[in-house]
Amino acid sequence: MDYQLLITDTLIIMSILYCAIPHFAAVLACRDNAGLRDRPLVLVGHHKRVFAVSGEAAAYGVVAGLTTRAAQIRCPEALLLEADIDRYRDEAETFLQLLEHGNPTVEPHGWGAAYVDLGTLARRHAEAVPLCSSIGQVVRRELGDALQPSLGWDSSKFTAQAATRRTRPGHLLTISAAREQTFLKPLPMSLLPLGENALQRLGFLGLRTLGQYAALPSAAVWQQFGQAGRLAQRCARGEDNRPVVPRSQEQRLMADDEFETPLVERERLSAALQRLVSPLLAQLRANLQACGQIRLTVHFADRTTQENERSFLVPTAAEGKVISVLRQLLDGMQWRAGAQALKVTLERIQDAVVEQLSLFPAENERERKLQEVQQYLATRFGANRLRRAMLPQPGAPLPEWRVGWVEDNGQ
Repeated sequence: MDYQLLITDTLIIMSILYCAIPHFAAVLACRDNAGLRDRPLVLVGHHKRVFAVSGEAAAYGVVAGLTTRAAQIRCPEALLLEADIDRYRDEAETFLQLLEHGNPTVEPHGWGAAYVDLGTLARRHAEAVPLCSSIGQVVRRELGDALQPSLGWDSSKFTAQAATRRTRPGHLLTISAAREQTFLKPLPMSLLPLGENALQRLGFLGLRTLGQYAALPSAAVWQQFGQAGRLAQRCARGEDNRPVVPRSQEQRLMADDEFETPLVERERLSAALQRLVSPLLAQLRANLQACGQIRLTVHFADRTTQENERSFLVPTAAEGKVISVLRQLLDGMQWRAGAQALKVTLERIQDAVVEQLSLFPAENERERKLQEVQQYLATRFGANRLRRAMLPQPGAPLPEWRVGWVEDNGQ
């Protein structure tokens, strides 16, 4: 499949490609086992939680983090399969190495996705198009047609990512500087990597699109949502100037503490860990970032040192999840003496990942099937018997004010 292009010739400041394989783990599982194709697939990870899903399962509202029971309720036809996480990790590393070949400025962004800074290789739109297409073709050739990526190109990370989410695998969508704000304005708020609470509050305010959020007064956004909200607004306005950070320059955040009296009680140690890691995680959330790995170092009173680390399946800045992992690392130590000092290191820091990729083609496929049913019913029973739901006032405080019905001709 050739990459379809949308071309203008504009000189830009930055040149960023976002390359992503939608539903990476599920597509990889289907590539290795043809019998899994065209079925709602749910990959089950640790603690019987959903690790990844196929596009068909995502269309039923199955998302990462659900229990297997909840996934089956949402999609009774789903096939549950144990996730081969080591296999997915190896293939994700191959994907990154393909992107880094000849261009080391590649920043990972979750599983099977990354930013590529094209830099001086493609300053103009006309130069970027063939280069982006060739990168996509290399990935497809090496990983197979099933794992061909969706590509988005722009002068900023957020808009390039949004463009990728608006196109299908095997296609390239490019956004020129002149139409960047027009492109972003109607897109849903769920594209922003804000916390669930912030998105819920924005929903209560009747805000549904990036254009609505971008139009808010900057001072009010800062007051209500802090630095993270202000950075998200800059993204919504097409003003994202965050650089692409290659793996060789990955940021680390560290905090340590030394005790006058060695500690052995788990409660006091857990409290000390929380005091260390909370400011680091707050800093990540303020910058719309997350960490992919955490490292705990303990210096004991007998002058020995032990160190444990844990990688997260999905990069996170959630305090509860991180502290839970730190406690597990603490319990995994060999305790021959009390702890004299603690050090926590957050590693593999990257931009926060939006977990539910609602703009990928699975949603469009479900809509197409619904339209086919609608057309069939209109043909058989007559269009005047059909009604279509609409939201005339999506921000209204009462549900009955938000929803209305209109005549539908089945087209």
